[in-house]
Amino acid sequence: MRYFRIFLLFFEHVYQYRSRIFVWFLVSLLHPLIYLLFWSGRGINTTGIITYYLFYIIAGGFFVHVEEDARPDILEGQLSMYLMKPFSYLQLKFFSELPWRMIQGSMGFIVLSFIAFVFAVPIRIVGLPHEILLAIVIAFFGYCVMFMFKMIILLTAFWTIDISGFQQLSEMIVVICAGFIMPIYALSEPVQRIIYLTPFPYMIYFPVMAFMGNLSSSDYSRIFPVQVIWLVLFYGMYRTLWRKGIRKFTAVGI
Repeated sequence: MRYFRIFLLFFEHVYQYRSRIFVWFLVSLLHPLIYLLFWSGRGINTTGIITYYLFYIIAGGFFVHVEEDARPDILEGQLSMYLMKPFSYLQLKFFSELPWRMIQGSMGFIVLSFIAFVFAVPIRIVGLPHEILLAIVIAFFGYCVMFMFKMIILLTAFWTIDISGFQQLSEMIVVICAGFIMPIYALSEPVQRIIYLTPFPYMIYFPVMAFMGNLSSSDYSRIFPVQVIWLVLFYGMYRTLWRKGIRKFTAVGI
């Protein structure tokens, strides 16, 4: 119950920045539409590709940006106030980031529904109740994997005064390997195998495939364990970086 109250407090805080949320949503909206127009201009406008990029409007809203807190928290010393709270830094960051993602994701869902019903755009979506539940679960685990990955990037600020280069590099890799630019299934098979060895397609690409109904039972039995493995590995990395990084942290005058 206390975690729910924390979530509500952060939700109220986030709601004060409605204009900022709208601007970020426009960014996540324009990119899939541009990619969709690009492929449509080349005669590739099947129901599958249209659904794919429209779903990425929602997926873009769940793109975690928690690593941007590295400067105020670690470099400027605000981390000290989190250390005094009865909750871990990881928990507080999870609940502070979640409202942003939920609001932007909801806006993406509204836009997708508007496009589908008003413009009669064909959408391919999973329909069976158990498949919807599986898609929601795989999407939640994908979000957690991305969140832990971004938290690891945030903690690198303990060892450097500027993580912007590393942050932009990691974001570019995620955008490419999570299928934002083009579907991974459209790539050559050797490239697909390499990407599937990384955690990035398990963050967003496979959840999108799940909601499109493109995953079989065997796919779910393979994807779930891999997501759990990456989540455990990232959590272990986070704990190691936190223990070593907190020893280096100083906050003068806070």
